[in-house]
Amino acid sequence: MNSRCHRSNDRSKSLFWGCLACLTGIVLSAPIQEPPESISLKQRVESLSKELDADKEQQRDAAEKALLEIGPDALEFLPQTDDLASEEWTMRIERIRARFIEDSTFDFHEPAMVNIQGTLSVFEALETIQKQTRNPIGLDPFRGQDAFQEKFDFDIQGVTFWEAIDEVLEKINWQIIPRDGAGLLFGPKFAIPEEQSELLKANSVEPPAPIYIGILRMQPISLSKSVNFLDPLQSTATLEFSLHWEPRFHPVFVRFPMDNLAVRTDNSELLLVPKDQSSEYVPSGSQMITSMRVIKPTPAALKIGSWKGELQIAVPGRLSTIEFSSPTENSGKSLSTGDMKVVLESARKNRDLQEIQIGVSLANQPSSDVLQGWIALTDAYLLDKDGKKIEHAGWATTRLTKNDIGLSYLFDIEEDLSQYRFVYKAPDSVILQTVEYEFNNISFP
Repeated sequence: MNSRCHRSNDRSKSLFWGCLACLTGIVLSAPIQEPPESISLKQRVESLSKELDADKEQQRDAAEKALLEIGPDALEFLPQTDDLASEEWTMRIERIRARFIEDSTFDFHEPAMVNIQGTLSVFEALETIQKQTRNPIGLDPFRGQDAFQEKFDFDIQGVTFWEAIDEVLEKINWQIIPRDGAGLLFGPKFAIPEEQSELLKANSVEPPAPIYIGILRMQPISLSKSVNFLDPLQSTATLEFSLHWEPRFHPVFVRFPMDNLAVRTDNSELLLVPKDQSSEYVPSGSQMITSMRVIKPTPAALKIGSWKGELQIAVPGRLSTIEFSSPTENSGKSLSTGDMKVVLESARKNRDLQEIQIGVSLANQPSSDVLQGWIALTDAYLLDKDGKKIEHAGWATTRLTKNDIGLSYLFDIEEDLSQYRFVYKAPDSVILQTVEYEFNNISFP
């Protein structure tokens, strides 16, 4: 199982924050210096949200219709719900929220598309891909590379992000270098030096081409066979391959179900799949490397004819904000937004620091492993009476169960916590998506 280090997450700093009073008196966080059009949208959503609890049904229906017409842009400004709100108001808010989440859910089968025409350097072409797809590539390390300054005539029309990257790099005989975690790395394709032995040249095999599935790129890296003289079931063939996703996407969980893996050789042998291998990961960066074992084929098999499987990836939803005013006075209070529920368990002095403990749960989460990856996308801080942000001095996991995760945040402040507002920001849902993949014609060593 891969893991993430505990760290503060700055990914959400670029998002808009604003005041949004809901029926319970809780106020959503508000950043400084927001565009007037954003403030206007928040004010409109706030006003219409209040109308969802109007005395007349006609007013409630009109407000719901108006909110739906705004579309998913209103999602981050919808008020959170708690037990004090009316049943109908809660029903309408959650119905609107569910509709917006459905309309804006990131779909694996909808990749960013690229169109490039004209004479450009490789660096300029990659910059164009980055701009068109909003996928950060991390080009600064390659700015000084001579190969990236070479100019070519490009005519790339209607291809996916990964296909475009591979096509541009092919111009200079470079490739994507797979590595576990971290961002993209490019490097020259391996070439056997002239002085190397003829044996090395004779054993060289053309690498299998990558496959593209929506926002994903998958490519076999190596195929090996091992022989166990004492236990034939431990004689295996192992395929190692890379999985890339578009950098704008941040999966929190990846699983390869072994029950759905079917491997056949070029002579139609169906290879058994050992079930005792790890198939679940908490990924980081924009890529990962994994390997899978099957029982070794007979010597008559020269290739993997078909390596067909399934992968599941947990997709985080939109970033939402939950805020508790006067934490010391609201211990035990719970607030919800989307699938996320946050319980303020305690707010107290802990030696020289102030400590806030919360419990967080997600409805419909596929496993507790999802929470481990999801937690790295969250952030928590205090706001003082002037709206100044106070970052936490450290955090820890107090429990991890099948249903929820307990978190403790420490703050280096002298005043009582009742003078502050506690803000928790996190994706308000996790959606598990399933993708089928298949590798073909991979030669055995």
